[in-house]
Amino acid sequence: MKKELAEALLAKIMGWTDAEKAAERARLESFAAYKYDEYQQFSPGRRFVESLALWLLQFEAGAERESAYAFVRSRLVFISAAEMNHLVELAFPTKIRPRLIIDAAADSADLDPHRLKAVMASEAYRARQRRTLILGLSDGARTDQFRRVNPLEISHEQVFHAYDVSNVKAETMVTKLKKDLEQIYGRPPKDDEATFQYVVLLDDFTASGTSYIREDDDVVWDGKIPRIIRQLEAHEGLGGVIAAKGVRVIVVIYVAAQQAAEHIAKRLPKLPFSKGTIEFEIVHALSAKTRLCEPADQAILDLASKESYFDQKADDEHGAVGGASKRYGYADCRLPVILDHNTPNNSIFLLWAEDVHNVRGLFPRVSRHRKFE
Repeated sequence: MKKELAEALLAKIMGWTDAEKAAERARLESFAAYKYDEYQQFSPGRRFVESLALWLLQFEAGAERESAYAFVRSRLVFISAAEMNHLVELAFPTKIRPRLIIDAAADSADLDPHRLKAVMASEAYRARQRRTLILGLSDGARTDQFRRVNPLEISHEQVFHAYDVSNVKAETMVTKLKKDLEQIYGRPPKDDEATFQYVVLLDDFTASGTSYIREDDDVVWDGKIPRIIRQLEAHEGLGGVIAAKGVRVIVVIYVAAQQAAEHIAKRLPKLPFSKGTIEFEIVHALSAKTRLCEPADQAILDLASKESYFDQKADDEHGAVGGASKRYGYADCRLPVILDHNTPNNSIFLLWAEDVHNVRGLFPRVSRHRKFE
């Protein structure tokens, strides 16, 4: 649909006067050009204004459409690719490097952690830097971007896009680690030195935290972090390339909601790890006010509560893990958040409803648990 036609349709749907149409047109064109048109899951040829017009059309004329449009104008949080890339750039210098500096300075009484250049030039820092292994928790980890924005501090050999590292890959990592450490130490490294001491786990977004760590009534741990810890505890594969003790696992998430931060922070200290410690860091924490709540967001929550604007097929076995209907988002997160590459199912269903559902989503999601019927 051409932009002019989409704008005309939108004006007709909303019943705008010419003056209102002119004012809202400028606003929407700014929204679209600045961020919303870059959404990657729009169907071919579709852009934001057209999607908005068709999305509003499903609501009753009058108060419902006005409420839905007001929500889009004032409450959407769209995280663009540029913004996420900026957070990737910040991850190493703000969350990882400070730890390496402090730990390196602690190795020697001659190193003052406030003298950054001196510490970073030291053997202790350079060795710890090279003994840092970076793994992606999902495609959103952007490990390729992470490596490119830190070319002087991170090498290709210490970054891997996933955490299911094969034995062959693990052996290659150790071989190259020994070679680099020999240059740093000026001698062949000892066996306990030729291992990774830091394991950084990267991901882009979490809203509930349940996919990272959760436990059942019998305290059986599940989620990405416990699965990785079990691998690190092993004597081969990923576990065979890390130190036997003193390992620091650092989970770094670029964007996290308060619900996820509280969920993960509460459980991580209870997760056993015999080889070291597990830490959790957020590059950008979403404000608690991001979550939709009454009475401020009553109008959009009322729309989300209506049976006519929800498809029961969305509540599948995967969503049951969150303990609530996806009507208000997975795990009842109630978010208005859009990521440039996909809408998280933690946002309200009205935003991300997929093409297979009988409700239209404003930014339709493509699920990795796709059903083929």
